[in-house]
Amino acid sequence: MKILKYIFSGCALLLFSQCTDLAEEPFTFLSPSNYYKNADELNTALVSVYDGYQNGFNGNYKYIMYLEVLTEFGSPAYAKDDAQLWNVWSDMNNADKMVITNWDDAYNIINRANLVIGRGEDVEMDETLKKRYFAEARFLRAATYYNLVRMYGGVPIPETFTEGLKNLAIPRKTTEETYAYIIADLEYAEENLPQKSNYQSDNIWRASKGAAQALLGDLYLTRGSMTGDKTFFQKSKEYTTKVIQSGQYDLQANFKDLWYWWNINNKNGIESVFEMQYGGVENEYNNNHVMFGVNITETTLGCYMYHRFGPSIQHYLSYNNDDTRKEGSFLTKVNVTEKGNSSHILQTIEFVPADKGFFPGSKGWKTASPGNLKFYDRTESSASLKKPQANSYVIRYADVLLDYAEAENEINGPAAAYAYVNKVRNRAKLPDLTPGLSKEQFADVIYKERGWEFVGEGLLFFDELRTNRIGKNVSEHVKYGNDNGINMYVNNPLQFVPSKNFLFKIPRYDLDSNPALIQNPDNVSN
Repeated sequence: MKILKYIFSGCALLLFSQCTDLAEEPFTFLSPSNYYKNADELNTALVSVYDGYQNGFNGNYKYIMYLEVLTEFGSPAYAKDDAQLWNVWSDMNNADKMVITNWDDAYNIINRANLVIGRGEDVEMDETLKKRYFAEARFLRAATYYNLVRMYGGVPIPETFTEGLKNLAIPRKTTEETYAYIIADLEYAEENLPQKSNYQSDNIWRASKGAAQALLGDLYLTRGSMTGDKTFFQKSKEYTTKVIQSGQYDLQANFKDLWYWWNINNKNGIESVFEMQYGGVENEYNNNHVMFGVNITETTLGCYMYHRFGPSIQHYLSYNNDDTRKEGSFLTKVNVTEKGNSSHILQTIEFVPADKGFFPGSKGWKTASPGNLKFYDRTESSASLKKPQANSYVIRYADVLLDYAEAENEINGPAAAYAYVNKVRNRAKLPDLTPGLSKEQFADVIYKERGWEFVGEGLLFFDELRTNRIGKNVSEHVKYGNDNGINMYVNNPLQFVPSKNFLFKIPRYDLDSNPALIQNPDNVSN
């Protein structure tokens, strides 16, 4: 793909090797005397912003793992990286230990975007294309700030790129100011990005008008959920309506076909609003295949696998057996084959829920949970090169449909929202919802539907937080694990009951690098 060609060009390798951590000595990625002279060089810099987002969020296994293991949807699989402590919300006000270490990654992305915009002003090139490049950079910057503001509240907003050790004392903006900045970026992106179908096939991976609209729809849904202001829900409905009516997207007919495990031709398909690209090349492969595996090296599974966390047993058991997402999402059986002869099956191992996560299980399973095959690449090249290349979704059309349904329900009740949820359910071979639900019952249904649809995709922590379900659900989930003797839950009760206003601590080493930063106050358990 073209993105990989740019990423692995000699210029891009130089680009990615330079440090932009605001905690150390930031400097420009491209020397002003040598680069940013034409559209190609600006595009190379732009691709580095995509690469930064990939590494800082969807490709950062700790970001995905820690957020999901804080919910009822994920469970620790192994006592490494302290996943078992995050699972019970232990010591969550500790700014040295219980932090998600991608604050500096986020500001790396932001600095790269600022470089594209700042240095790009003087590049002589087609102005329409320049605006598109700026819009892509602003979309990625907005997506980065959106993740940060939901985790930390208001954050510093550097107005330009960083070239040295000056202007690093940047105070935090308020939450309102941060959201206003994100919205301005996304409105610019909506205005200046093309529809997905207007990209040539080798550029289909880029941010599009629909991606900006979908992210605005999700942002306004979050604002409405956090504040109760119905005008935000109305804005969410308006933006998700634009995506729905654009004709650019639809649900993949078969849920399995969304995932590389089942369909190696699935990248950037009809349901993809925006996704991260991975390839079988050094520093560009999907390491989540490795870290979220099922603790086995087996050629028919592709690259070797460790195990850090996986879907919780409680969540796995919550699926209706008719729900095609159950088989489509989870790896529960593996044929162990003879080395060098994959046609010779030596043993079949199987996940058994009654084993309660203890391993090796009664049928030889080697980890505490099912595998989430959304991350996996079982191709021969994955096995031989040890570089799995399944893409990961940032925004799917199913998310847009459920966002619309939730906003509509908040504004007018469920009557006109059923069709959007039913479309997602019907794709999973489930019947229509029972009519006559109250507004509150319908909201609960949407939340459950999101869990069955998006497990492992980095969305559910934020859904649970903004809808204020997190304290109750986490309490019940950990108690379930305690009472049922689930591995990694035994003698490990919940340490903290969170609320929707929970904010992570800024990592102390990042806090110390910016003398103008003020730490978040301690969270109080409910």
